[in-house]
Amino acid sequence: MDKLSIRIEETPNPNAHRYVLNRQVQEEAKGRFFAADDQPDEPLVLALVQVDGVTNVLLLPNSVTVNKDNERDWKAVDDATLAVIEDHFT
Repeated sequence: MDKLSIRIEETPNPNAHRYVLNRQVQEEAKGRFFAADDQPDEPLVLALVQVDGVTNVLLLPNSVTVNKDNERDWKAVDDATLAVIEDHFT
């Protein structure tokens, strides 16, 4: 299997970043949305909503979109989110 590759993309929403992977995130074609207080049973989402400042997560076939609250800096959220995704897929 190829080495994990993650590309961060900005979105029209300044409080959302999209993490595009060279791996399948989910089999379903339809996106699945999770709020931080949903207590999701999806292991990746459960880890992501524990990142300080993350308010919700959207899973798509090859990407994850994370929203953060206004008070958080993207550098810290990106670093923590990348670590969670890398840990999950390796």
